[in-house]
Amino acid sequence: MTADVLRRLRGREIHVVGLSGTEGSTVVDFLLRGGLTTITAHDLQTRETFPQAFLRAHEWMAPGERDAALARILAAPIALRFRDRYLEDIETADVIYTTQAWFRHPENAPIRRAADLGVALTSMTALFFETVPCPILGVTGTNGKFTVAHLAAAMLRESGRRTFESGNDRTHVPILYRLDDVTPESMLVLEISNRQLVGLPYSPAIAVVTNLAAHHLDDHGSFEAYVETKRGILRHQRPDQLAVLNGDDPPTRALAAAAPARTLFWSRRDALDEGACVVDGQITLRLDGREERVGPAVLEAPGAHALENALAAALAARAAGAAPSAIGAVLRRFRGLPYRLRLVGEVAGVRYYEDSLATNPAAAAAAVRAFDRPVVLLAGGHRPGATATDFRPVADALSGRAVRAVVVFGTMADRIAEAVANAGRGIPVVRRATLDEAVAAARDLARPGDVVTLSPACESFDQFRDYRHRGDRFCELVRALRDAAPEDPVAHRSGGERPWS
Repeated sequence: MTADVLRRLRGREIHVVGLSGTEGSTVVDFLLRGGLTTITAHDLQTRETFPQAFLRAHEWMAPGERDAALARILAAPIALRFRDRYLEDIETADVIYTTQAWFRHPENAPIRRAADLGVALTSMTALFFETVPCPILGVTGTNGKFTVAHLAAAMLRESGRRTFESGNDRTHVPILYRLDDVTPESMLVLEISNRQLVGLPYSPAIAVVTNLAAHHLDDHGSFEAYVETKRGILRHQRPDQLAVLNGDDPPTRALAAAAPARTLFWSRRDALDEGACVVDGQITLRLDGREERVGPAVLEAPGAHALENALAAALAARAAGAAPSAIGAVLRRFRGLPYRLRLVGEVAGVRYYEDSLATNPAAAAAAVRAFDRPVVLLAGGHRPGATATDFRPVADALSGRAVRAVVVFGTMADRIAEAVANAGRGIPVVRRATLDEAVAAARDLARPGDVVTLSPACESFDQFRDYRHRGDRFCELVRALRDAAPEDPVAHRSGGERPWS
């Protein structure tokens, strides 16, 4: 498969956009390893700022590997176009490899004009489908896709299948670097974002859609257009392939009507004749006339959304050949993932949860509903064009729970505060400018037995590089609270320690 791709590209003028990022550099590395040098690589960084931007974007590499990769790229026999010559001669390309967010940047208007003239646009994600010799299990959705992909891959590995993970997270090594290890008997589990699906002419053999809620509307213009983009994961499937959908989420369930492949649902709420559901308190798989109970529906990870993720992953992994015993073993071990409602620690009887990837209101609402104890919610950040109405899911979730207070911060603080006030429950709202100040306020507001959760309902770009930077800063702040807290005499007498991760 790789040989066919390289043969098709040989002798063509190839332009690659976003060289300092993972997508651009990975494509260039792949082409160079294949002996192709008719490459022009573009980046909005200047020649002087490019090295630092490259190193920041390649956190999945060890430091020595990052330095070597940077040196290799800069020494390669290709044309480099930095900011002063960005997209120069792009209209002469035979093919353009874009980044997944290229359309968000006004500087990329020449790419759109080139496409209008008939220049082919493609991507690193398309290369995954064109080069990997094994089946692909792909996961998309507004929330939960990373967790579902992680769990499904773990279940397949536990079953003895050689399994690879790749996708949209910086911790993933792009699969193009592992092609020599992938055999037809392997499985690739691929997390796929809405932006990766734009224009993608391929679908995975098993396609999972976790849920659909209003998100990235600045990318697509409307919720309907966003749903159509997400539908792309199913659009190119064959009838002998499989769509795995959330049966409890109406927009996701509606995708089945036009799905070309066989469809299976999972449901947290209802018993199903076929698919994944909860029966007598057990996660139950019903496939091809068999019923298999893989483990308790009460998981260590908190919240209804954790059970939904478990059902989705169990169904997809079982359809891909994972053993029921392996599925159960993975779920029993699962405690949550970084940036996804993980318990950071307990300070003075208050549990602190880090949920920085709750970058939209639906995700933050799910976090609020996950707890059965009083909550101090930290919410705020960056959400272009959002109004108070957009944050109503968070306010509705708070209205049904014991809430100590909501601490808002960042550019969306006033909009979130307005949404909470409009709910009419009289929930206390405290405004702070920064996350540091918000954590200090939460410490003063919370009482023993409470939960403090950073579930921002917003992206992080007003104050942080990305959601990881925000989540890591929250963990640092909570550790500082722990270090400053008086020693717990009960823990001291028992020889124990405060819970910490």
